[in-house]
Formats: sequence, C-alpha cells, structure tokens
Amino acid sequence: MRNGRGHDFQASLLQRRDHGDSAPTQAGAGRVARLRGPRRRGAGHGRPGGRGTAARPATAVDCTGHTTRDTTSDPTRNTTSDRLPELDPQALRQALSSAPDRVTGVLARVSGPDGHWTGTYGAADITTGAPVPVAGRFRLGSVTKTFIATVMLQLAAEHRVDLDQPVQHYLPDVLPDSYPPIPVRTLLNFTSGLPELSQDDLPTTPDGIVAHRFDDHPLAELVAKAVRHERPFTEPGCMQAYGATGYYVAAMLVEHLTGHTYQQEITTRILQPLHLRDTTAPQTDTTIPGPHSHGYIAVPRPDGGSQLVDITEQAPGAGGMIATTADLDRFLTALFRGQLLPPTEQAELFDVPDVPYLGSTDHDPGQGRAYYAAGLMRVTLPNGVTVWGEDRHHLRLHQRHVHHPRPAPPPGVLLQPHHRRRQRPRPGHPDPVRGLRPLSVAPHG
Repeated sequence: MRNGRGHDFQASLLQRRDHGDSAPTQAGAGRVARLRGPRRRGAGHGRPGGRGTAARPATAVDCTGHTTRDTTSDPTRNTTSDRLPELDPQALRQALSSAPDRVTGVLARVSGPDGHWTGTYGAADITTGAPVPVAGRFRLGSVTKTFIATVMLQLAAEHRVDLDQPVQHYLPDVLPDSYPPIPVRTLLNFTSGLPELSQDDLPTTPDGIVAHRFDDHPLAELVAKAVRHERPFTEPGCMQAYGATGYYVAAMLVEHLTGHTYQQEITTRILQPLHLRDTTAPQTDTTIPGPHSHGYIAVPRPDGGSQLVDITEQAPGAGGMIATTADLDRFLTALFRGQLLPPTEQAELFDVPDVPYLGSTDHDPGQGRAYYAAGLMRVTLPNGVTVWGEDRHHLRLHQRHVHHPRPAPPPGVLLQPHHRRRQRPRPGHPDPVRGLRPLSVAPHG
C-alpha cells in the first residue's frame, strides 16, 4: 500500500508465543501479530478495541504478520509491574510513516524475548521505486565507536593496554608535545579534550561531499588535522564533549597494539565469534554488498531548487562499518549480556564519568552532566526508564548510523527497555541493561 504522501510502507511482525499459548496461527490481512507483553486485566490478546486486531492508521497501510511457537519459553519469567507496556505496532508504523520529507526511506527493527518487529517506509531507490529491504544493509557510522570501544576493553582485559596510562606512552608521536598526559580511558568516554575537525578540514558542502566522496583519509591524517585546532578544555577527564577524534586515536592504538587494522580486529574479535555474517568492516571497498537502500544528498541547483544525488558508493572512512538491524541486535545483546567482556571491563563499558558536559543545556540527556560511557550514551526517559545506545549526528550517507566528520541527519541506534531476557548475565557481571529491547532505526537518504 502507499500512504498519503505516495511512499510505500511495509511492516512484518514475528511473534513467539508464551508457554501457555495455543499453536501458532497466521494473521490475516489488516491484522497484526503483536509482541507479547504483560497481559492486562480486561484486555484481550490484541489491542483495545478488537481481539487481536490493530486499528488501521489514518493513511492506508497493509500489514501482514505471522506467529511462530517459542519452544524455549521460560515460565518463570517475571510478569510483574516492572515490565513495560506492550509493544504497539500501530504506533511504530505511524512513527515510520511520519518521517520527514527529506528522508527517502526508513528501516526499523524492535526485538525482545517474544520475537521481533520490523518495519520499512519509503523507497530503496528513488529511480525504480523499489521498496526498502527489511534485511537491508547500511553504513553504521558512529555506531562503529561501540565496536572500537569493545575491542579496546578486550585489550585492557588482556593486559595489553592500561586505561590509566597516557596515550603518549603507546603513541609517542601522534599528539603534540604541548599536550598533557591523556589517559587512554578518556578517549573512550569522550573526556580527553582532543579537538575536532572543522569545516575547513574536509569538504562539508553537498557539492564538496559528492566530488570527494571517494577520497581516502587515513586515521593519522584525520588526527593530525584535528590537533591543529584549539582544545575544547585543557584538563583531560574534567569535562565531557562528544567527538570523533578520540576514537580515531583509539583505532590507531588498536592497530599499534595488535599489528592489525582495527577493522581486522573487529572482525576476528566480534563479527566472527558472534556469526554476524551480514556485518563487515571494509577498509577500501566503496560499495555496500547485498540488499541495501541507496543514500542521497540534496545538491543545490542554480535555479534555487535542489536535486538528489546518489552517494551510496563512497570511501568507507573511519565509520564505514556495514550491518543489518538484525546483526546489530545480536551484537548489542551479546555485548550487554557480558558475552564479549569480563566483569571489570563490562563495568567500564557502562561507567559514565561524573563530570559536566561541555556546552550542555537542561534539555540534553544529562541535564548539564556527562551522559556518555565507553561508546554508549545513557538517557533517562521522563518515566524514569534508562536507555542506552549510540546516536550522534554525523553524516556520510543519509542514514542515522552513518559517521564521518560531516553534517548529519537525526540519531541512530537507540535501545528501548522491555521485560527481562530469559538468559541471565554471566556470573560476576553487572547487569545495567536488565531487560533491554534493542531498537535499531536507519533512515536512508
């Protein structure tokens, strides 16, 4: 179906039944299989207003779903008041279909212990009108920081790097001699005080991005350009300011310590053990292999209008990892369950420094205080629920997950809470993400 603005919208739902449910059934057209939550008094199996039937949104949406039986359901799962309201597929569909006009396509996935919901909106290709593929791949951009932080913490667990040691101890020729000792830990939690690239360092205009999208910028070049600028604050660890330079240096440190590129270390330490077959960390490949949506940038025309230019193919850059929403779910679930880090480093992953956030306002997630840990952002919602994710505004391709030192569209991966997962954390591991539902959103174009 097409909505009122002429964009295709698709959604699919996979429900795993609780242990007491009957055999799986096929939902018909116009019906949705919902993700199970706590059963409310007086509520049926579906949304209020119809048993198992979701009201259709104002714009025409055709949604089909199916259920599969969950043979591993745990009857002892907690179903008390700490569980959140049931997932609302209609609200998700409406949220996707309300994407700004400048967004040509959106892909979203919400996962929990009872199954997953996926939705798409718009077109993967504005020329052919092909729909956004549900299993489409996209560039991760700033989410790459979470992978780099994980590798760095693994190296710390192996005693190959001391987070308290200054960066200069390992990389003596990277930072200016005038810099004070900058602890490795501050690279990961954005308290290093390293300066960022400016608009004069790399092309930032639409024309410039199109013309130079295949340019290769090694990490050392990016850092060398950044440190020519004034530092935002002089004492490492005294404030927090989100940026990319610290992670450029962290990636260089990974390469120095291991003798391999950081992309190779991410692949052997994370992608292969977790069997993330649709995730890659390219070094030179400018394409996105497999099904994917095209990314576009609006280039001004002489008549005052603009035209969309396809920039799907581009140099991967420092944030050029590629993945699917399903693979991201798997990575984040494994990371949060402590499957990739020992207890000490797991605690480090979620350790938000108690310092001011530079230039913050009362509307920021930390309300004046730091809200980033090691490559993860912490946000407390108005209802008191804390969520974790990575979602900064940096662009190479018009997708929320994309990062490079260029302007950007809205944020990327956010982790929404749900009831506690069946699998317990490993003994000795803190469980800061008790009952998280990964929600991955990737707008295209």
